[in-house]
Amino acid sequence: MDVLVTLFYILFSICVVYPPTEFVSAGFTIAQLFESFLGSENMNFIGYHMKRTTITALIHSALPLGYIFCLLCAGERNPWLPAAAAATAIIPLLMCYRLLCWWENDQVKHPVVKALIQYVTPGSDWRVVAANLNIEFRNVDKVSIQLNATSRFVATETWLIKLTQYKLNVVKQEECTLVATATDSHNLTPTGEDEVQYINIEAIPTRDDIERFTFRISTTALRDLQPRLLQPVRVPEHISLMPTLIERFVNVFKHYVDQNPVYLVDQELELCIGCMQYPADVKLNRRCHPPPAHLEGGPPQCQQCNCRVLWCCACMGRWWAARASGPPAGWLSGRATCPVCRATFCLLDVCPARLASS
Repeated sequence: MDVLVTLFYILFSICVVYPPTEFVSAGFTIAQLFESFLGSENMNFIGYHMKRTTITALIHSALPLGYIFCLLCAGERNPWLPAAAAATAIIPLLMCYRLLCWWENDQVKHPVVKALIQYVTPGSDWRVVAANLNIEFRNVDKVSIQLNATSRFVATETWLIKLTQYKLNVVKQEECTLVATATDSHNLTPTGEDEVQYINIEAIPTRDDIERFTFRISTTALRDLQPRLLQPVRVPEHISLMPTLIERFVNVFKHYVDQNPVYLVDQELELCIGCMQYPADVKLNRRCHPPPAHLEGGPPQCQQCNCRVLWCCACMGRWWAARASGPPAGWLSGRATCPVCRATFCLLDVCPARLASS
């Protein structure tokens, strides 16, 4: 019986310390169970995480004592249990003493407050920095990235913040450099079509009194993070970032489009109406022939598009990929519709557009 209780409690403890997705979805995490006590993170960001780190440390320290109580409730009556109960009770008692030290003397020993004190100006108070951080966190344009079940990275207009179970790392964007240190890729499918790449990034403050920290995000999340950063992430030459699935498809799409006949136009090419950055350089011109009568009834046949040159090849490739169905390996063999007139076309109909020489 004690073996089953031990195995169950080990599994339970792991789920408490590192909650899986099922526990998070069911609301069985420390932050969700004590939501009424913690308050609103959006309204009082610093106060919320001061309480969260405190109660997390207390509950984790009580897990060994909880194991002894589980054995007693299961009917175990070994002579070593009273001594084990007394020994494990010391851990939460010591933690309670440490938590009291965190909250006394204006909370200056609290891990969250320690991270803010470095930015307190002479004659000011850490609550001023906390109020500034709370205001920025309430802005809707912040970027929040879940690193794992127990940590998160937040980028606001001024601050970069890493949240973990027991502490908070914070640094001003203008006083920090983000450097990529390593990458690793993982195939989600046997064919490698759904491949994800993760990148390890180190935040290096320009001040020696600010602690460095690292975080690991996917390259997709990095692209969402870049617009929020004052300075782009530095990527050394020996590290290469894998393009997304759409970017890889667009490159292949361009390769096949360049093999189609050139469509000459007599008017100056305008900017692409999709991105407004590059000249429109593709024309949908029906080139494939209708199938024989005995093969009719298959996919929709291509139609002639009478629109003028409006799109660049990259935007047309993204449009194609956004409406493709099935596995990515079969996207090029499908068909799409013109973004303007909805005429059906295939890859053979996408021709490079060039200005005719006078």
